[in-house]
Amino acid sequence: MTTTWTNREILKSYFRGMTDLECELIEQDSERANKYRHENMVFVQEIKRVLDEFCKQLTPEVKDMYVSKYKENKPFIEFYNVVAPTGYIMALNKELNALVSKIERPKQRLYA
Repeated sequence: MTTTWTNREILKSYFRGMTDLECELIEQDSERANKYRHENMVFVQEIKRVLDEFCKQLTPEVKDMYVSKYKENKPFIEFYNVVAPTGYIMALNKELNALVSKIERPKQRLYA
């Protein structure tokens, strides 16, 4: 079994609040570090940094839209022209996916 971080999995983790929890756990248990744990720590902290910066530019309504999308699996079509114009939401999605694609993933490992 391998661990694969797709853009969608990263976004789901962030907007569901799991990334915040992982960062808290990292801070609480920082003395137990090895190569793989260090790679994951850097990865999680980079996700939080990049997506926090992105979310700072969003209105509360748009941020709630992303939470609903990735937490409750609501389709974006429900938000078009309600929360923001369709073109604006599509442009934000393109920008968000480009940002997440640039985040360096930890090397995949096989677990037995």
